Amino acid sequence: MELTPGTIDFMIYQPNTTPIRRLVSGGMVTLGRASDCTIPIKDRFLSRKHAEIAWNGGTWLLRDCGSSNGTFVNGVRVSNEIALRPGDRISLGDAELIFRHDEAPTDHGFSVEDSVLATNLSIPVVDVVEHDLKSDEHSQRLQVLNALAIELMEDRPMNDLFDFILDRVMLLVNPSRAAIALLGDGKTSFETVKVRRRHAADSGELAISRTLLAEVVDEKRVISFVDIKENEKLAHAQSIIGQSIRAAICAPLMTQNEVIGVLYADFLVTQSQIAEEDLRLMAQIARFGAVKVETTRLREEALAKQRIDEELRITYTIQSRLLPSAPPVAAGYSFAGVNRPCRTVSGDYFDYAVRPDGKIYFVIADVSGKGIAAALVMAGVATAFDIYSQLDPSPAELLRQMNNTLQPKLAPTKFVTLFAGVLDPATGSVEFANAGHTPPLVIRKDSVEELSSTDLVLGIIANAVFRNQTVVLGEGDAMILFTDGITEAESEEGEELGSAAASSIVSSMHNKHAEAIVKHLEASVLAHTGSRPLGDDVTIVAVTRH
Repeated sequence: MELTPGTIDFMIYQPNTTPIRRLVSGGMVTLGRASDCTIPIKDRFLSRKHAEIAWNGGTWLLRDCGSSNGTFVNGVRVSNEIALRPGDRISLGDAELIFRHDEAPTDHGFSVEDSVLATNLSIPVVDVVEHDLKSDEHSQRLQVLNALAIELMEDRPMNDLFDFILDRVMLLVNPSRAAIALLGDGKTSFETVKVRRRHAADSGELAISRTLLAEVVDEKRVISFVDIKENEKLAHAQSIIGQSIRAAICAPLMTQNEVIGVLYADFLVTQSQIAEEDLRLMAQIARFGAVKVETTRLREEALAKQRIDEELRITYTIQSRLLPSAPPVAAGYSFAGVNRPCRTVSGDYFDYAVRPDGKIYFVIADVSGKGIAAALVMAGVATAFDIYSQLDPSPAELLRQMNNTLQPKLAPTKFVTLFAGVLDPATGSVEFANAGHTPPLVIRKDSVEELSSTDLVLGIIANAVFRNQTVVLGEGDAMILFTDGITEAESEEGEELGSAAASSIVSSMHNKHAEAIVKHLEASVLAHTGSRPLGDDVTIVAVTRH
């Protein structure tokens, strides 16, 4: 029998963002920065089509598509192609994807399948509520629900709350198995799942058809399906046959008329029919449970955000002390710099170091990625610059020493672009080396010169070699350095500023103070982006000879 690819299940993690679960069908999955990739990943350090995952004779194969910065599986760089196994961690830039295949056992224990099923009973949830409010015939059930509502008033962690709800389902409905599941993006798959089984020997996964799930979610109904032998429409429902299910119930978890998940129970052998009262009871348990799940989620998110915000504030305070408090002073020259993080903390860095002989080192760097991870690497870059600049090396030697320090300590997906220069105030000569950083601009009287020649970024290869280059600043000339948050700043329409526009913006700034140049470029970038938030950190350094 020919094997079919089935569905790939990914969990996608990126710094400072909520993890995303994606289910992808078909025999080919593309990953990269381009919007037309199967899974587009917003990360400027990725290639447009960075990697692909292809189905080949019963195995999913991962291939790197010639990306500059590589694709890694479980920390090992992929050179040709590699067969993926469930649980493998795929790293691309700052993103990490956990690979799962739906044919493999999962911890979730509750999945969505493409099966065509029919329902035995289907009741709108709103009818359940109105019926119970008007009816006095079910006082026993109402007493049970009142007791449940009182018990749910107690605050519990989310995991404990799931256990509590499932305990009540097992007690009140008496199923063979029960599950509570929160919906993922698109509301066609499950993101968070908890399963309870009556018998320890029952290790099979629960499954619900995509059609039934849509009926529960889109139409806000509590449904049951029963005894497949009595319904020809269920003849091809392999997920039901394989589990020997005679009956099952699925009710929506609703808050403010929005379905956030489902409550599910099935009966493997002991029950061949479900009464309408069972459906109504499940619907009410789901109704009460959903309200508590939502309030618990909001409470835990608020607490988590509070902790993260406090950590970020502390990190920002520490990081801000790594940046220069004031520019250096040199007769006939002015220096200025600014760092504007797109988030609370930054992966950009700049600094100066004045040496005893009067020469002035200046440096600008950009760590791959964003957030706290990039900020931690940035701290290492700052420390290395402080140490090695005191030895008065040439810029190329400075980069070599910093690279050899950083390379063994950086994660495989991390690297640093860095430009280092040394100004001799006596002559206006700037000796510099560039490790893959955005080319600086030299503002002349009648032109803007781009210093485009660069070498390899820091942190990729040990003992990398860097070149010394030289440029001379004449009277009124200025050198301006910046990170690619400038050139890649996007307008409200999504148009990048670009290097040509950056050159045009500063072309009128000959013989201007360094601070004026920095402020002018920063203001121009913000005017370009308008109401669109910055997508990357913005850092600018200027040196002017007067």
